[in-house]
Amino acid sequence: MRLAIFSDIHGNLEALQAVLKRCADIGVDRTICLGDLVGYGADPNACIDLVRGVADVVLAGNHDRVAAGLEDARLFNPMASAAIRWTAAALTEAHVGYLQVRSLTAEEGDVLYVHASPYRPETWPYIHFPEEGRAGLAYTEARVCFVGHSHRAFLCAERDDVEVLGEGDARLMPSERYLINVGSVGQPRDGDPRAAFAIWDQEAAEFRLCRVPYDVAGAQARIREAGLPDLLAERLGVGR
Repeated sequence: MRLAIFSDIHGNLEALQAVLKRCADIGVDRTICLGDLVGYGADPNACIDLVRGVADVVLAGNHDRVAAGLEDARLFNPMASAAIRWTAAALTEAHVGYLQVRSLTAEEGDVLYVHASPYRPETWPYIHFPEEGRAGLAYTEARVCFVGHSHRAFLCAERDDVEVLGEGDARLMPSERYLINVGSVGQPRDGDPRAAFAIWDQEAAEFRLCRVPYDVAGAQARIREAGLPDLLAERLGVGR
């Protein structure tokens, strides 16, 4: 079984299309989305439609919950608050309903999928670095835990010094435990502006953190046309 796992699309249709095209070219059996389909970007409805059409599991992210009226934006900075207000107004009623019923976590055998962290996922802790990932494994019995939320792609093993930062391959050993941050499709913040996602061949135990270029200029233009904060467009070009 070959899985595609991605997170944090944030309304960036151009990035999502590039990721899904690459997944189709690779050939995957199942698709997992770890949440934050919306927020920041200018195409929330189109992104939800695309994800609904391909994903077998779709979790809730904090931006999804706020946009759907389930939580407030008190922890958001002014730029994020402005974007989520715009997003909430732009969403169709059907898409609001879809976001409202997304779960915070999903378990499949010895694998845990969660948007933010296995530690109190409803409080949205960030896992930015491998050392934080190793600490997070203390809060789950899963052999492999997938997260997003911090927009920083990496893989770390619990006991070994195995790490992959940003992009690269690893072999997932059955005797080891892993936490994997799949990064962000629509707004990477690890210094690489290319869209991030992961491919996991479970039978071969082969894992890859992938990056794919996309039409950044097009996504930036859509943000500006929507009247969203200009910094949201600028940061796409630098991955910060």
